[in-house]
Amino acid sequence: MSVSITKAILHILDTSLGIPVLSENLMSFNDEMREYTEKHIIKCYNDADLKKTKFINEDGFFLNSIKEYLNTDDFIKFSNVVSEVFFKLSAENSDIKPCDLLFVQANVFNKDYIIILKLNYKKGYIHFTKQEESTKNIIIEQPCSLPAATQKIDEFIFVDLNSLNVFVKEKKCQVYNEPCYYISKHLLECKEEKPDKEKVKIITETTDKIIKEYYDDDMFMKSQVKNIIRENVEESLNINVEEISEKVFKDNEAKQIYNEEIKMKGIKEPEVKVNFNYANKIKTKQKLITDEGIEINIPYEILSNKEKVEFITNHDGTISIILKNIDSIVDK
Repeated sequence: MSVSITKAILHILDTSLGIPVLSENLMSFNDEMREYTEKHIIKCYNDADLKKTKFINEDGFFLNSIKEYLNTDDFIKFSNVVSEVFFKLSAENSDIKPCDLLFVQANVFNKDYIIILKLNYKKGYIHFTKQEESTKNIIIEQPCSLPAATQKIDEFIFVDLNSLNVFVKEKKCQVYNEPCYYISKHLLECKEEKPDKEKVKIITETTDKIIKEYYDDDMFMKSQVKNIIRENVEESLNINVEEISEKVFKDNEAKQIYNEEIKMKGIKEPEVKVNFNYANKIKTKQKLITDEGIEINIPYEILSNKEKVEFITNHDGTISIILKNIDSIVDK
């Protein structure tokens, strides 16, 4: 396991209690609790929805709290003040799920991090024995169950203690009457970044829409887009937004509409950075299913090569798929 935990502390932020229950002591780890925490840290570190952001307020509360901790090494104080701010934010905005906050300082793959795991409560069930006139065993709801070791954690923060780079996974919530990525905006005071999956979805959905309107839903063009995304990510972990426009669309009107829509939907940079975790999730094959249930899996680089695959629209509106230059076929 490439995780070495230095210290940890747990705070209870159940808003139904009216006040946070803040621990005054660091956690003691037995083997089971250490394994539970390490497993979650590794899963979070490798999460495809983890996004990199940056502090935008040099005098912000969270950044100053981190700097103070680096100077004083008072982990308990740091975790307490952050938890108090988080509890107030949760208490004033019901869309934020109540939780426990687990603060950990750990070395993960040779880098030192402050890690905050937001352990959102989940409904669980336990047995309960009632002693009345006789013994009666029943099942009762446990509303504040924490995520199991096998489950994913929905929201968390990693702060690199050397570079102060920030990595976060968070949900968009209605906070102070505004939908936002509330951890970035209200706690970290960082730039609100869209998850990589959402950015790629914006690009593909926008291109699909334009291809449908201007190019009769051309399958070859759609595969070109996905292949460019795949190649860009494999080469540099960046998606060149302009390259898609220049290579795929043939006329200026379609290019202009694509560029305008992409910017309107929040992608304003010429390149979209993709983290390594999400890059591994990007599909390399297109699965096609016909109306009669025939399934074909074709690699994107082949799908966009007319010497290998061709889509022909017939006079009656049906589509023919021609596979070309096949050296051999294996029955699986």
